[in-house]
Amino acid sequence: MKKIYNLIILAVLMIFLTPINIYAGEVGSEVGGKDKGPIIFEDIENAILENNPMVLINKNVIRSMEEDYNLIEHIQDDVEDDRDDLGDAIDMMELQIKKLEQAKASLETKIDGDPDLINHIKSNYDALIGIYEYNKASLIASRKSLKEQQSSLVDQAEDMEDAINKFRVQAKMSECQLVWTAQNLYITYNVLRNKETDLTSQTELMEKQLEVAKVKESLGKITKADIDSLELQISELGIGLNDLRTQKNEILGEINLMLGNSYDFALTLDTELTPVYENFNERYFNKDLENVLENNYTVNLQALERETKQRILNRSNGSDNLSEEAAKYNLENEEIKLEETKRNVSFSFYKVYEDVISKKISFEQEKKKLEQAGTSRDYAVIRFDLGKISDLELKNEISKYQSQEINTYISEYELIQAYLKYEWMKSGLTL
Repeated sequence: MKKIYNLIILAVLMIFLTPINIYAGEVGSEVGGKDKGPIIFEDIENAILENNPMVLINKNVIRSMEEDYNLIEHIQDDVEDDRDDLGDAIDMMELQIKKLEQAKASLETKIDGDPDLINHIKSNYDALIGIYEYNKASLIASRKSLKEQQSSLVDQAEDMEDAINKFRVQAKMSECQLVWTAQNLYITYNVLRNKETDLTSQTELMEKQLEVAKVKESLGKITKADIDSLELQISELGIGLNDLRTQKNEILGEINLMLGNSYDFALTLDTELTPVYENFNERYFNKDLENVLENNYTVNLQALERETKQRILNRSNGSDNLSEEAAKYNLENEEIKLEETKRNVSFSFYKVYEDVISKKISFEQEKKKLEQAGTSRDYAVIRFDLGKISDLELKNEISKYQSQEINTYISEYELIQAYLKYEWMKSGLTL
């Protein structure tokens, strides 16, 4: 059992202490290569489950634990067979003792005459009976020891099964957390990509403004300080662009590692995201909450812990080594923890639910702003065609529309993120 518990502790530590940017061994082809094209959002889950090093490690840990459990079951069967054999041997001893006692009782009817001879033969029978009785007692003691060993093996098997069940839940929770993290990184990458587009557009517009400003400066209409201010703003936009590109590369590196690739593998991501939030219905909250509490991994782990304490209480009944009263208090504590866990999970789900509603309202507002920006852009095009505004002024209106278009995309991505959190909580995660 020491080996088993050490294995469990090691596995749990690997789940909760390993940082997300682990370095995986490069086995086989890397995921998302040019020959396979860009990874689409819908393929992330399967890609993680098939390639993530931690997921593969967890599967092997479970297999190892199952093999240990099978070994305990096999030993139990052997002990049961040995007990049956000892039972047969004890029955044989009792039969032989009975035969010897019958033979001893019939001596006087079979042997006439010398009492000394009869007593001598009786003493020999007594010696034989004593030997058989001693052997019988030894066999009974051995069978009792095997029974105790068998009882211990039953406890070990139950504990091992309990540990496997808990680790399965922990492993599944870890898998889902990895998938959600990868999805979150994927969406964040697209947000950064849009911000990069926006900053690039702003930079290009400001460079045009700088060209015009230099002409105005040469005509004495503005000062050198105005030029310096524009150049500083352009420089700051360049720094911002560089930061965004760095963040994008870091996200690609993280996703690569999660997929079992090398950090600098040339991974490409598709830019399309399905508007899954369309499935959201505020009226289903109470029903969804029931699913959350039923599927939640933290709640289920706590329920398994309560079962463990219940089993310990059952074992303590009549045990010299376990305190029944202490076991009752421990069980009561686990029941309190279970109810508290359910309340915390319910509150977390409520906050996620409220966040979806908030993000949905924000997205609708951004769409209205985009519509207004489109109207202003179209009006600017008409005014430009009539010669009432300059080319730079038109580009400024177009840039405003493009910025609002990107803000709308980002708002939609945030809504998708919020809705995915809602769905992941329904599937069992606590977010």
